[in-house]
Amino acid sequence: MQIAVVGGTAGLGRALALRLAHAGADVVVGSREEAKATSVAKELSDKLDRPVEGKANQDAVRGVDVTLVAVPFPGLAPTYAVIKEGLSPGAVVIDCNVPLASEVGGKATRLLGVWEGSAAQAGKAILGKDFHMAAGFHSVMAGKLEALDTPLQMDILVCGDAEGKAVAEQVVSLIDGARFVDCGPLERARILESITALLIGINSRYKLQPGAGIRITGL
Repeated sequence: MQIAVVGGTAGLGRALALRLAHAGADVVVGSREEAKATSVAKELSDKLDRPVEGKANQDAVRGVDVTLVAVPFPGLAPTYAVIKEGLSPGAVVIDCNVPLASEVGGKATRLLGVWEGSAAQAGKAILGKDFHMAAGFHSVMAGKLEALDTPLQMDILVCGDAEGKAVAEQVVSLIDGARFVDCGPLERARILESITALLIGINSRYKLQPGAGIRITGL
């Protein structure tokens, strides 16, 4: 499976690129700066002893099976505007962004208001109807993904359109111990994104490293 991770040079994006490449996916790390993307891709390649590519964002998304977007919220709109140029009609995008107040100097346990309802819906508004969108990976901490020898043992909550969720389920299935949970249409993204802020607060309160996760009982 060919996967582009836009925003794959740091934080959750880098952790997703590492874990998915470790699982056998053909990963392309995307960044605004091609030199930074290639540098991080080389680090991951050396760590995993398997090839990982690095490209500028608009080039990273060309011809891949799915694109994951994990960028700081202030960069969401310009990032989507750029990758729209490289995406093929009908392409699937999984939005992993969270509008945390910490991105603009506030607390990481609070969310910014988004006119469209959520970061994912804001991204979808920019991409338009020619692309499929899902939202997910909000309830997994980067440290969990970076622990390559440890099964994830948590659920990945995903919402979006039918095509987007079907591809997201394939991506989740690559990660040892992760389970896909269908949470409905894209409008539920505002709920999923708020889980990140909730977990950050729990991690801080209980001093959890590499962090708490979510597991849905009864499934």
